[in-house]
Amino acid sequence: MGLQEKYHTLKSGKVSISVDPSVGGRIVSFKLGNYEFLTDKSIHPSNYGSTLWSSPQSMWNWPPPPILDNERYSIQDHEKKIRMISELDNVTGFKFEKELKLLDNDHIQLTYSIINESKETKETAPWEITRLNKGGLLFFPFGEGQIQKKLFEQVPVEIIDGIVWYVDTKEKPKNHQLSIADGSEGWFAFVIERKLYLKKFQDVKLAHQAPGEAEILFYISSEANYIEMEIQGKYETINKGGKTSLIVEWIALDIPQNISISKGSSELVRFVRNIIQR
Repeated sequence: MGLQEKYHTLKSGKVSISVDPSVGGRIVSFKLGNYEFLTDKSIHPSNYGSTLWSSPQSMWNWPPPPILDNERYSIQDHEKKIRMISELDNVTGFKFEKELKLLDNDHIQLTYSIINESKETKETAPWEITRLNKGGLLFFPFGEGQIQKKLFEQVPVEIIDGIVWYVDTKEKPKNHQLSIADGSEGWFAFVIERKLYLKKFQDVKLAHQAPGEAEILFYISSEANYIEMEIQGKYETINKGGKTSLIVEWIALDIPQNISISKGSSELVRFVRNIIQR
């Protein structure tokens, strides 16, 4: 069987998304035309594509529970929707469910659910981790508090007119970098080669974020050529048999030639905000 044969794909217009249910129900491809936003195994053997974790990380430390992160999920594949469910992880007491759905505007809606199958009440937040190619521009509207480092060195950013900007180079840093921050407006954007990858989600206020974590996270690897674009949902109490969910809309578009792509570009921010408000 060829590698592509085990993938399940949704496609609408120029946008396509593919998952591999045999490896943690992982999203292994997100394309605009022929351009691939996500990294693959050739960049890093385990940290590739896009996946789901539970927050805070102190629940499981490292590595993520294999049953949830890289073992087989069951799958239901329909014409415009894919639904995948993990087995039970006995460490956390969780099952993960991932649903991908095509929307009418060529956007992809992803619903991540954490189901509490343990015998006790749990507190957690869904956490989406997406590995991207280097050399792009990350930006998001800043919320409350401060940008802080987590575990590693802080990512060098600049805040201009309320927008946090990170300009990535193709050079790897000497040490891993990971920063966390509160966002606002419910979006996080990445631009590379005049292509926009935009995540749209419900804004989570500072008071509802997981302890030691944040709504927005971004990581720069020092060992492999990728960066991570991460968001976390609301930190909630889940009763036995209950669940908490994070809904994220993935959007990919070509950026018109008349829009300046650079740190601090008000035209670029306006372009993104217009998309969010549609």
